[in-house]
Amino acid sequence: MDTTKILKQAEDLRNDEEKLMLLAGFLGEHMDSLEPKDFVQLLTPLVDITERIYEQNPVMDTLSDYMIALTKLAENYIKEEQGCLAIPLLVKAEELLREQPDTDENAQWKYRSYFAIGECYNMNQRRIKAKEAYQQALLYAAAAGEDTGDCDYCLQRLDHPMLEYDPIEDSEAYLAVIDEVERRLYEEMKDEPRHMGFCYHYWSAKAAILAEYGIEWRSPGMMNPRVHFD
Repeated sequence: MDTTKILKQAEDLRNDEEKLMLLAGFLGEHMDSLEPKDFVQLLTPLVDITERIYEQNPVMDTLSDYMIALTKLAENYIKEEQGCLAIPLLVKAEELLREQPDTDENAQWKYRSYFAIGECYNMNQRRIKAKEAYQQALLYAAAAGEDTGDCDYCLQRLDHPMLEYDPIEDSEAYLAVIDEVERRLYEEMKDEPRHMGFCYHYWSAKAAILAEYGIEWRSPGMMNPRVHFD
């Protein structure tokens, strides 16, 4: 069954709870076979559904469903090279977390939620935001008595990356325009085949657009001349 058919089935159901069960069940059953674009198609309505359910019944279970939908959709937007669309979802997820009290019961949930947000920011090369999220995850992991090894590793990975990157990527000037740059890149390159060497074409286009904003950016290839990228 393709995503179009399952979405049509969900639309025909009577209430949001039934739609949630159908879509979540389909996602769980086909987790390993779906492409990021399929996840985006399925998770987009799922975010709206879980938001409505949470607003009607604001308890931890409905909030957890909403948070998972937000972060999973953000993750797959990033995989689809539409990271700019992920940012509002992650901002919303962080707002929801801050609204919840810091109780012992919430500590584990906050740890896992902040960690998922950190992973998204890190995948999207928003390193400062990733570090902030991992630091929050570390605090709540310790409060919940959880193993903090994953948080420690991720923070260490940010401080000591395997590959060099242009420090301008952490600057206010770069971060102020990168969402718009990524939108333009996606529109320009969405139909181009991802063959070997595509990354160099992508980096060249990204550098050219950033230059329009007065930003001189050095690509991973330039920063790591001894590394072979494909």
